[in-house]
Formats: sequence, C-alpha cells, structure tokens
Amino acid sequence: MTVPVGETAPPLDLETMRACADRLLANDTEASAPDRLEELTRQLHGHLMLAIPEVETAALALPEDSVARACALFCVGEARLRLSAEPGRVLSAGARTAHAQRLARSVRTLCDHYESEDHQCPGAPERAAYVRMLLHCSGCRDCRMVDDNGEAVGNCVAGDRLYEEFRQARRGPAPGNGL
Repeated sequence: MTVPVGETAPPLDLETMRACADRLLANDTEASAPDRLEELTRQLHGHLMLAIPEVETAALALPEDSVARACALFCVGEARLRLSAEPGRVLSAGARTAHAQRLARSVRTLCDHYESEDHQCPGAPERAAYVRMLLHCSGCRDCRMVDDNGEAVGNCVAGDRLYEEFRQARRGPAPGNGL
C-alpha cells in the first residue's frame, strides 16, 4: 500500500485479521474445502503484507538493546520467511493447510505486536527469555570466554540466571501454581 507523502496509513484492522486467522486455526470444515483454503491463504498473505512493515517500523523505533525490539523483529523475519515459502498445488491438502496455519499464527503474532504498546510477545515467554539471554550473552565477555579447546569456561552469574529463566519458560508454569 502506498501512502501519499504527509499522510499516515490507516490503522490495521486487527479484528478482521484475527478473525481470518482464527477461521483457519479453528480446524472447521469451512477452511478444509480447497477453494476456501486458497481464499483464506490469499487473505492471510495480504494481512501479513500490511502488518509486516507496520510492526517492523514500530520495532525499529525501540532502543537497539531492547528485548521487545529483538522479539518483534524476530517475528517479522519469521513472517517474511513464511510468506516466501509457497507450497505448490501438487502438495497434499494437509501440507497446504499446515502452510496456511503457519501464516495464520504469524498474523496473530504480528497483531499482538502491533496492538501491544511495549511490543512484547504475549504468547511467547520462551522466545522473550531466549532473546534476553542472547542479548546479554552475546555482549558479555564472561559468557563468551573459552579455553584453548574452544570449551566454554566463562562464569557469569547473570548469564546463568538468564539461562535458567529460559529453561523455566520452556517448561511452562509448574502444575498447581494457579497459572
């Protein structure tokens, strides 16, 4: 979409975008018809093409060392990869449905980023914990320290804590914690 100089693009229609994604992810018979699946896939493509630049622009305005920025840009990159992975018509209906469902998940994730003022991934605490760990460890001398054989020998309390937070996020909440 081209917006004339001096004007801003209209806001994304998150309700419509989410409704399209939800129709596909609901596993109903409506989306399983080949013509309907193709139509929903085209709609999801369009939604992603509108959402990607909006989320990317907002993310690039965040501080460079921000976890929210890294997470949003990761989701934008993932959405771009999914857009470029076009399954052909010769693939099974199941493969085409799986591709469309991946597009739908990207649409929902970008809607979450667009809607959230802090651009966090509300549905992906594991990803946020991983990005925090990467941001710290990639710039920490202690975390990157290796011996002559290339084995990690660094001793960083912050890196160890972030790694444990990542492990906990991967496991999910402990049963019985009311979460």
